[in-house]
Amino acid sequence: MDDITQYRALGWDFDMTLHGHERSQQFWDYIHENRHCQTHHIVTFRTGRLLDRIWHDLGRAGCRLLPFQFRGVHGVPDEVYEAFVLGLSGSDRYLYWKGEVCRQLGIECLIDDATMEVWAGCSKYEIDYVHPDLASF
Repeated sequence: MDDITQYRALGWDFDMTLHGHERSQQFWDYIHENRHCQTHHIVTFRTGRLLDRIWHDLGRAGCRLLPFQFRGVHGVPDEVYEAFVLGLSGSDRYLYWKGEVCRQLGIECLIDDATMEVWAGCSKYEIDYVHPDLASF
């Protein structure tokens, strides 16, 4: 188990972490209570219209969190996502994007289910990584 209470700033993946994971409700409660006075960010591979639907999707899932409880919502730039999907030159930037964004924002730990897509970036930018199945608090 990885104790996430030790960090001042946490990055939360959206799909299959904050939304759609069996522990999503526990994560919502943890963020809502914020007993450790942490800052929270959503760091997601969502783009475009899917990025715009985050609060709608959380509301439909019964989540009581509101935007002010997060320091920000950060979606992968369209060009980074498209290069990765299409296998274009520079497509490996996608694999480093979440780690880079976390470093820029002062996020110390990323909670994310997509190990293969985030491990390289977290490692390169020295961001601790926790899979949602293993997060403890």
